Amino acid sequence: MKYKSMLFYILIFIFSISLYGCSTDKSELHEISLVVGMGIDKIPSDNSFAVTLEIVNPNSTKNENNSIIQTSTGYSIFDAVQNFSKNNSTLPNFSHAKVIILSKELCESESEVSEVMDYLNRNREIRGTSWILISNKSAKEILKSKISNETIISNGINTMMSLFKRNGSIVPMTINNFIIEAKKESNSAFAPIIDTEKSKDSITSKITVEKMAIFKNNRLIGTLTSEESKNLFWMTDYTKGHADVFPLKSAKNNTNITANVFKQSTQIIPHLTEEGFNMEIRCKGSAFIEQVENIDISPEDVSRFQYDIESVLKDQLNKLIAKSQKNLDTDFVGFSTKIYNNYPKEWLNIKKNWDKIFPNIKYEISFEIKLTNIGIIKDPIIKNKEETTK
Repeated sequence: MKYKSMLFYILIFIFSISLYGCSTDKSELHEISLVVGMGIDKIPSDNSFAVTLEIVNPNSTKNENNSIIQTSTGYSIFDAVQNFSKNNSTLPNFSHAKVIILSKELCESESEVSEVMDYLNRNREIRGTSWILISNKSAKEILKSKISNETIISNGINTMMSLFKRNGSIVPMTINNFIIEAKKESNSAFAPIIDTEKSKDSITSKITVEKMAIFKNNRLIGTLTSEESKNLFWMTDYTKGHADVFPLKSAKNNTNITANVFKQSTQIIPHLTEEGFNMEIRCKGSAFIEQVENIDISPEDVSRFQYDIESVLKDQLNKLIAKSQKNLDTDFVGFSTKIYNNYPKEWLNIKKNWDKIFPNIKYEISFEIKLTNIGIIKDPIIKNKEETTK
């Protein structure tokens, strides 16, 4: 009985300590502000930072916004975040942050991008799976804009990036993936560009994500066009990706045809020759005919469509790689990483001179596209006049 009493009091003591620990180490819900999105801008006039947070509004109603936008400034990211406490009775909590937006102006400085990424990487609350985007406008302006059917804009952007990851034409990037790319042999990285535009029939602006920003040595050096951005997925492993190919010409009546191509795999194989390295790029995918104008599709048409699709994709990917070699002089297509993985000793011999070698690397692109579906029906709903008179 005596031992049972002692055990009882010991358990009570341990339980009381655990409760005390919980009450002192953790903040109560009413003491924190849940951050769902974060924007970082540069203030050139005094060399400081402006941090904008989208915070969940706990008191929102159906007729009000479900989030609050607040901005704070400081001479470092940490300083700006700490300064939120000067005007608020709650502390920002970043454990639910889904989106990090950096302004284009901020990203044009190597030291500032490095500082921002270091802060994001070290902050224990910010998840490495948060999406990172580059804004053509100020990051604050993006967070203050609207997305149709979304009361919290960061949630809408998060949904967009998740859809891109599953089968999108733009390559979404998380904080972790951006840092991984920046630390690879090429010292380059990329991230989607987010922007707003006004349509003619609407007063409010809408969010658009159509282009990619290219970084070298932690500095923004250029952007890809919409078409170039849509072909980057062939060279990365971050998304399955798909591309629309239009127009393809039918042999019958010169009819336009639209095809949707889905990536299955890409192999980038380096070959070492007497003249140096050259690259072999093998791309495989499946294609669907999405739209065709009132013609029968024969087996011969299917074979020709596959060849035409392969030719279009090869030309587009060739333009993307040429831009990396000739215009941006940045190996964001990942040739150096493949050489390092397959020929580590040889890579050490050329690493220092890679910036001079890369623009002259020869490569060969091949596509293998299989047309797996031409639609629910093979025959046209309405035959054209030439077919009906036969």
